[in-house]
Amino acid sequence: MGKNKICVKIMEQDYVLVGEEEQEYYLDLAQKVDGIMREISKGNNRYNVNMVAVLTALNFADVLYKTQMELENTTEKLETLQSEMQKPFEELNSLNQEIEAIREQYTKTQSEYTKTQIELGKISREWAKAQEEMKDLSVELDVSRQAIDDLQGKLFDHQIELLKAKKELDELKSKPGFDKQDRNKNASYKANIKNQNK
Repeated sequence: MGKNKICVKIMEQDYVLVGEEEQEYYLDLAQKVDGIMREISKGNNRYNVNMVAVLTALNFADVLYKTQMELENTTEKLETLQSEMQKPFEELNSLNQEIEAIREQYTKTQSEYTKTQIELGKISREWAKAQEEMKDLSVELDVSRQAIDDLQGKLFDHQIELLKAKKELDELKSKPGFDKQDRNKNASYKANIKNQNK
């Protein structure tokens, strides 16, 4: 950017300024200096232009010093605030890491849950199959019980017949004239009864 020459008037005296800023900036600056010098000059007529200029410079120096002090305080406050602002960001970063860890754990848990559901499905199918087999076995058991009951009934009937046959045999033996031929018939009769019981 090129240098600009600007002519300004301060306390009825012309000054040529050279700088890189726009003309409006230097005109505004000169107007403020002129205003302060005139105000100081009105307050004391004994001051010459040099004294007024020095007092004006002191006035600007005071403003500049106070502004620098405020800037330093503001900078310190800003650094403190930035430091304090950093803490929530660090906490946020820590929380994000925890959330990521929870997400990973959740994904792992979901995977394990899916596997468990698959296993549970297999177990449920096996359980249903076992239930069906138990029903079939229960039917077979009922049939077997019925067969046992039938066989026990037949056995009971044969035992009664055997008792009757023994009773008849005893009666025959007690009769006079029971001979050897009758014994043979009796032995044959007993053999038939045994075969029936088998």
